[in-house]
Amino acid sequence: MSLHTLPVHRGLRVPYVARWTGEEDISPAVVGAGGVLRYAEPVADAACRWQGALWRRLARAQGRGEPVFEALHPVRQRTAMWNQWCQVCGTSVAEEAAARGGALYLGGTDAESGTQDPMTEGERTENPPLHIACAWESVSHCRHLLEGYTAARVARPRQWGVAGILHAPARGTVVPVQRTETSYGSERLGWMLAERAIVQLTRVRVVDLVSEAERAGLLGAGSRR
Repeated sequence: MSLHTLPVHRGLRVPYVARWTGEEDISPAVVGAGGVLRYAEPVADAACRWQGALWRRLARAQGRGEPVFEALHPVRQRTAMWNQWCQVCGTSVAEEAAARGGALYLGGTDAESGTQDPMTEGERTENPPLHIACAWESVSHCRHLLEGYTAARVARPRQWGVAGILHAPARGTVVPVQRTETSYGSERLGWMLAERAIVQLTRVRVVDLVSEAERAGLLGAGSRR
């Protein structure tokens, strides 16, 4: 599948990072060896280790089955984060970021408070950046973002760590301890089964997405969302 060709579901493009029902979890059993969490299968262990963490292994079958919009494919999410690719179209945001003073990030409604607080300096996120056109498409169709969103241009997103499940050795085996976040360089990183890459947002500038969309010619005069 071409990076530039996105599957379409019910008339809408399915974001690059979204998981599909055909992408089942194929992670082997985990063990503790050499002071870290490992897969019992050496080939899978070597293939799924990144920046000191073991990553959950899912099949790669983008477009197969039904899209699960609220779930992210670990490898595509990580790839988008590290390469600064748009989470929707899967292509680089570097040119737009350079022209507009930073990469565009969106935040949705907080699940606990129900509010949309502006993004702040040093905030961490699991959501990759977007192009303005892809962001405008997202806030028009994404169920999560329809409830509210915030937007910011970020001049220096910094690779911070991973989110996933922390494990611990226990009587000759390993057991899951908690779902958590762990920074790169942490002693806990080797015991994580990672599922998401996390970036820390620095040099944050809150923006009005409607104004950004108007500048990009994405809506007619007087059209407001």
